[in-house]
Amino acid sequence: MFYGPTTDRYWTEPFKLVAVNMEPYGYEGTGHYEVLRDELIDWIYDAGKTNTKTTRYTLTILGAAMHCFSNRTSPSRELLSSIYANDDLIEDALDRTVYYNIRPESNSHKPQDSAAISAVGYSEIGRLVWDEILSLKPDAILVGGKAGLVAVNRLLGTKGNLGFRKDIGVDSSLIHSISHPSRPAYDSWCTAIQRIIEWKIKGA
Repeated sequence: MFYGPTTDRYWTEPFKLVAVNMEPYGYEGTGHYEVLRDELIDWIYDAGKTNTKTTRYTLTILGAAMHCFSNRTSPSRELLSSIYANDDLIEDALDRTVYYNIRPESNSHKPQDSAAISAVGYSEIGRLVWDEILSLKPDAILVGGKAGLVAVNRLLGTKGNLGFRKDIGVDSSLIHSISHPSRPAYDSWCTAIQRIIEWKIKGA
């Protein structure tokens, strides 16, 4: 499963954001599968009735970051809550940012496969996925979840070691770890948003 910008708006944004979560699940079969806008819309609105909120919460964070950067304001719980509840703002964030899962293969079951996610960091396809993410020239990359963090650290190699809920600068991007956005963690999200905005405004 491969991801990318859902619209060309991403390329015109002055603050380019990519969110990297862990894995999709429930997609059987083999071959190359492009995760396009319609698929992500289904995830936002939980079309499969899986009770997952990960995609919507992720886009809430990205939307809040874009809003705060554009308006030079600080993030807040109230802002995050208002974006989460607003379909138009969620879809706007989808069209201006990039959503990715670090593990390209689908998990067949809902419980996460932490070992398989972490192992992406050792794989050739993992290196190709990471190169593709970096080719998007993001100002900031938000890495969700601990297994995804393990994979990213392995892919970073000697460039640095990212701590949980910490950040490091790699080349021209700030990579920031957050808890997996399957449930709200508004205070820590506000901290992460503030940090990536400061990084961008100060010009790294």
